[in-house]
Amino acid sequence: MPSTPRIFSFSILFAILTISGCQSTPGVPARDEDQTQVGLRDTISSLVEAERFADAQAALAQISDFSSADFALLAQICKAQENFQCTADALIQQSILAGFDAADLPEDIHEQIWGALSRARTGPQVFTHRYHLAWWQLQQSVRESGSLTAQIRAWQDWKDNNPSHPAALRPPLSLTQLDNYRAPNIAVLLPLSGRLGGAGRAVQDGIVAGYLDDEAETKIKFYDTELTPLGQLLEQALTEGADVVVGPLRKDRAQSFSELAAMAEVPNLVLNYLDNDAPTDTDSAQYQFGIAIEDEAISLAQHVLLAGYSKVALVHGQDPWAIRARDAYLDTWHYPVTPASFDEVKNLTAAVGAAMQISQSEERRQEIANIIGAPVEFLPRARQDLEAIVAFTNNVESRALIPALRFHFGDHLPVYTTSQATRRGDAEALAGFYLSDMPLFVEQQKFQSLHDTFALTSNPLVELYALGFDAYRVATWLPVLTPRSQITTNGASGYIWLDQGGVFRRELGLGVIADNGDIEAR
Repeated sequence: MPSTPRIFSFSILFAILTISGCQSTPGVPARDEDQTQVGLRDTISSLVEAERFADAQAALAQISDFSSADFALLAQICKAQENFQCTADALIQQSILAGFDAADLPEDIHEQIWGALSRARTGPQVFTHRYHLAWWQLQQSVRESGSLTAQIRAWQDWKDNNPSHPAALRPPLSLTQLDNYRAPNIAVLLPLSGRLGGAGRAVQDGIVAGYLDDEAETKIKFYDTELTPLGQLLEQALTEGADVVVGPLRKDRAQSFSELAAMAEVPNLVLNYLDNDAPTDTDSAQYQFGIAIEDEAISLAQHVLLAGYSKVALVHGQDPWAIRARDAYLDTWHYPVTPASFDEVKNLTAAVGAAMQISQSEERRQEIANIIGAPVEFLPRARQDLEAIVAFTNNVESRALIPALRFHFGDHLPVYTTSQATRRGDAEALAGFYLSDMPLFVEQQKFQSLHDTFALTSNPLVELYALGFDAYRVATWLPVLTPRSQITTNGASGYIWLDQGGVFRRELGLGVIADNGDIEAR
């Protein structure tokens, strides 16, 4: 959002929708206007029912005089396309046009607005109404606050400045819960000794750093899962007054602990993701949060799409994390991709060559030579339709990708990759690569104290420090949550939001590697 917002009338509505990515070029045939509008609305409804959302959006942009119902339909279309800024704007316009107390507004309209605002990554540049502006100011102030204690202050300040706003008079549930918040006692179950002691202590340090950043009255007690059985630790933590239980860390123990804690009356947060086929009670107080490569891959797909690219080659090795990243990317991506997989780094050049279709170029030269019966002067050329390279490669593989692309005439293509490309290796060599990475690095100034204390730039356990830092923030929310709550927070590991079934997910920003190896936000 701009530092000096501009408020305009509804007469520039289509400009607003254009900025939100919600308008296409109109082309209404010249005929009776009323008949045209009725026909358009019937067509739009049919397109929505057929799930042809892009076509419905294009048709909706031709409506000359938007009604509250039209905005409701626009919100439905934008939500289906996961355009959350457009969804939020459409719902806000619907409520403004209909009026705060309108009988035809959904009872949960403010929940819908706040849910869309929570998922929107950017705000509009212009505003149609002071209520429109105030909704986005609320979203920005709460999101940027970070810790829950700071969010409570931001919410109270916003209410003081906007006492007559509909959201102040009838707040979304997630914000209402902040009004009567009491800092919890948190029990943390981690491996603090033995083979995984180093990993557990990294998470512990991250949790303590999150606590110090919060300046809250929360009380934390740590329990070593390597010394005492999980069931006994859980019973001890509850006896000692825990309001929230966090941990354990290992996936196998997280699965077991989830079953043990199912009957507990306090919320618990396991620091891993359970198996997909594990039973999930959507009304339980069990939550999951971890650092998964899938989150990076999905975020990367969104960034590539926002950059305007649809024709990409997907380069990856056979490491399990790379296969998981590839699968997550393909699940999100709605366009064909050119695969370029390899089993060993020495075979990466051949995989890139196949993707760039250099061999086909050579074959065409040979065919022409055979037809004319004479040698043909020829410079091999790569295919011209590819727009970008998406690489799920580690540091060594990423550095090998550079000469492979140069050899096969693909070094002009932008390369998008994940944080794995810069971990434990030379980042300077990858200058110009785009990557999805944690805010801990992309927005390093916000977490400078963490970097200074733990030397995270060269720390092999950096993800675990970020996990602990964010686990603390998430845990402070749990006493006031249900799995259907809508909360978001900017964390060290990503922009965190609550998905279905009590699963916390991350969205990661985009950075570009500078010549000195630093990651600069884009």
